[in-house]
Amino acid sequence: MLFWLELNQEKAYGQIPVVGENGKVQYFIQGNLDNPNHTLYLENIAKDEIGRLFTDGCGIIASFTIDVVNHSLVGIKKLNTPNTNIFYLTQLKYIVTGSIKRGTYTFRSGFKDVADVETIVGDHGVVLVCDISKPEDVPFILLTSVLFTQWHVTPLKLPTFPPIGKKFEINPN
Repeated sequence: MLFWLELNQEKAYGQIPVVGENGKVQYFIQGNLDNPNHTLYLENIAKDEIGRLFTDGCGIIASFTIDVVNHSLVGIKKLNTPNTNIFYLTQLKYIVTGSIKRGTYTFRSGFKDVADVETIVGDHGVVLVCDISKPEDVPFILLTSVLFTQWHVTPLKLPTFPPIGKKFEINPN
């Protein structure tokens, strides 16, 4: 199953539409994580909450938890060693490999790929393309991907210049 999340600055409705393979919006992600008290919410098009991602720790290392309806809590842990930068989703036992900074990473269960995520630059901003193999993993992969994107993708804000063709004069009087 393919899902597209377009992260742009054009409209500030407070939500990110998640588009499915059929080209129609299937989910919305709302909220942000710029403050420890904030949470990301995943809702379907009927505005029913499917899951949420929130920070559960304070201090130097942030720890996050995903709470999906009718499922046990899943933690996101960062395994930092000098040679690797690996993320682990507890309960699901998924390891995230690849390069989150480059925007191409894979969720794995042992040697089996569960989901692939690619970050591309679209016409209106950054687009996450999530290829998820199992329907029950959709909320976990979507929320985790948005979390990783917020960590490593800084929205590009370009300066506004005067329109081309406008003449500038210097009047000494």
